[in-house]
Amino acid sequence: MKRLFLLTALLTLTGCMKPLYESDYPLYRQYKYWETADKDWQEMDSFRILVRRTQAGERTELRLETHRDGLPSTADGYIQAAQKTAFNLMTAACSPVFPAIDAAAAPLNGRIIDRFFYQYGDASIGVTYSCRSGTPHGMDLAAEQQKWSLARRHWDKIGDVNAYVDVLPPAADGYRQIRIRLFGGTVSDNKKLARRTIQNICPNSNFRLLSDKAGVDVVPSGRIPAVVSDENVRIYDFNCTP
Repeated sequence: MKRLFLLTALLTLTGCMKPLYESDYPLYRQYKYWETADKDWQEMDSFRILVRRTQAGERTELRLETHRDGLPSTADGYIQAAQKTAFNLMTAACSPVFPAIDAAAAPLNGRIIDRFFYQYGDASIGVTYSCRSGTPHGMDLAAEQQKWSLARRHWDKIGDVNAYVDVLPPAADGYRQIRIRLFGGTVSDNKKLARRTIQNICPNSNFRLLSDKAGVDVVPSGRIPAVVSDENVRIYDFNCTP
């Protein structure tokens, strides 16, 4: 801490120099958050997010603290940034099966944000999940619905067939996921459109496909979502490569 204080004081006295969290973020993090590792930090929507994991049997709790300008931040969009990050981490941890997310419960001095996410008194965001095989249903479908509601959606076509293309933001390690729902056509058409979409996403069109699986598209129907179509909805996990 003494060394961090001296570094901060030096940068303050120089005046024209950038703060250490801007000029040398790895060094800043090393001295202020020395107990963390690279895997504990993610970036999403202009936030740096510190992720702490707690294991209890088959269940894992993610506790996410959003940072900006070198300090914990609750600036506009911090909850959505934490949720996007959490869904990325849960999906990657459980792939190819769907994560099973527990219903939210308010912690001491905290609150429930929505069906799955809760908030601690220090403003960090929590969610608890496990990895469960089998066809998703009930709460699993509700979690999938919420995850894809955070995606960027656009219309596309393959031949004469229209399609929804949902693109989730990438994780810090480059893990990406898209979902394509065709309105007609074949599974082969779906895969061709996926390849074109992924090549457009990756800077040099090179990628490594991690998984390709049947998916679902759901809409609210009372408390439990109803499956609209699962005949030609597919989810693709991939990384862009050099």
